[in-house]
Amino acid sequence: MAAASGLSSAHAAMCGAAAKRAIHPRASPVACSVASSPASRRMGDAGARRRGAHVVMFAGAPADAVKEVANMDSLIDLMAAAEEEALVKLVAENVLSFDQKMWIRIASRSDAAESQEEKDSLMELAGKCMKLVEAMVEQTENTIAESSKQLEIIVATAANPDTGEFDVPLRRVSVERMRKAVDGAVVDERMLNTVYAWIRKSDENKMDGMVHILQNLLQCYAARELDTGATPLDEVIGATSDAWPEKFDHIITDGFSEEAFTRDLQKRMEGLVLNLPNGSYAQRVQAEYLKEVEERGKGVYAAREE
Repeated sequence: MAAASGLSSAHAAMCGAAAKRAIHPRASPVACSVASSPASRRMGDAGARRRGAHVVMFAGAPADAVKEVANMDSLIDLMAAAEEEALVKLVAENVLSFDQKMWIRIASRSDAAESQEEKDSLMELAGKCMKLVEAMVEQTENTIAESSKQLEIIVATAANPDTGEFDVPLRRVSVERMRKAVDGAVVDERMLNTVYAWIRKSDENKMDGMVHILQNLLQCYAARELDTGATPLDEVIGATSDAWPEKFDHIITDGFSEEAFTRDLQKRMEGLVLNLPNGSYAQRVQAEYLKEVEERGKGVYAAREE
């Protein structure tokens, strides 16, 4: 088994630094979400009327640009009318919307304000939002740094202890070391987000070996979360993927039918839908793991029927 060419534990640290830059909040502006709901549109319209309807429709202006300005105005109106606690929540939910265009829009509305009171109110709002965004960005950067450091430690356990190099594909003993590290770590949404950021950067940099290692890490996490020890299928779920064929053979020989296998999988899938936040990384990783178990299991059962 050959070691991945030039791939060592040092590359994990480099990947972490690159991933941190890639998921910097201020680099990812998106349209604010609040403008899409009927209630927010009504509030935005009312706010625009109170403030002299600052949405200006230029002849020939692209529809997307007009919509973008309307979305920004809707969020600004909501924030202007919000109490302190609600303002913090609004900024947190729409933090990626605070790009250069948003700050320019607030300044533009302040300049066009009909009264000094409205002008001062908008500038005060901008100051509050800026402080909140800066605090959230700092917190995010600290979180990314902490998650990256922990991830580097976990990934390093898969390296050959003697050489510091990664043998790719990972040997079972390497995966087992990494699984022990995962079992002793807090793997939450922030950590999973960091793993996916590393995978994206590794893929962009053609570091296929690191992608393989990180995918194994996600499998270790999913196995930890899904292994209940309650049914024969847990014998498969709790094992490394290269051991699945022998584990399937064992539970099938002991009487675990394909029907029982299908029912067990369906029940676990339903549990993911009901018990985990929809669209979360945790739900995604565990669902993908069960899908892989399902695919491998169906292959084993089909082969036995031939």
